[in-house]
Amino acid sequence: MQIMLGNMVLRTTEKPDSVQHGGGQMLAINTFPGGNVSIQNFGSTYREISWEGWFEGTDALERMVQIGNMRQKGEPIDFVTEAYTQKVVIQEFQPEHRTNFFIPFTITLQRVVQITKQVPKEAVDKTAEDIKTEEEKNKQQNTESKNYTVKAGDTLSKIAKNQYGNANDWDKIYQANKDKIASPHKIQIGQELILP
Repeated sequence: MQIMLGNMVLRTTEKPDSVQHGGGQMLAINTFPGGNVSIQNFGSTYREISWEGWFEGTDALERMVQIGNMRQKGEPIDFVTEAYTQKVVIQEFQPEHRTNFFIPFTITLQRVVQITKQVPKEAVDKTAEDIKTEEEKNKQQNTESKNYTVKAGDTLSKIAKNQYGNANDWDKIYQANKDKIASPHKIQIGQELILP
């Protein structure tokens, strides 16, 4: 039986004796008092395809490197038999480099049902930079303060309500002006306050 992994035809000593099929279901099972059971099905799981073999001959090292490169790329490849083709990813490839002409190995393939593309590093970096810029802008706006001249009838609570939308923020104004205000209950008309 001919078997291919990616674009590589596996030789007799390199291919599996059998291929595992089947799998299970990914379930969340909750048992409640009184014997009620809630089962949520999150979909099928599939058995790994794994086997041991060896590369032999003058091109053994080259064949080992070829499968090693497929594993490092981490991209889906075809696992082809005479009966079917399945998309797989090489989960593990563990060669034992004894000589350049005889290299035993174990390999594990994971069936691919749906693969999620990784977000490119550039997109992640751009998003992080945008967040950083937005945070710096907000920080700059928060650090900018303005002056306010006290008018007749003003209290710190009333100023806070008008400036921040919350009368309970009066303490912010008081803390920023402690050096000018003896008591938060006594502010003077015409007095210049800093609004943080």
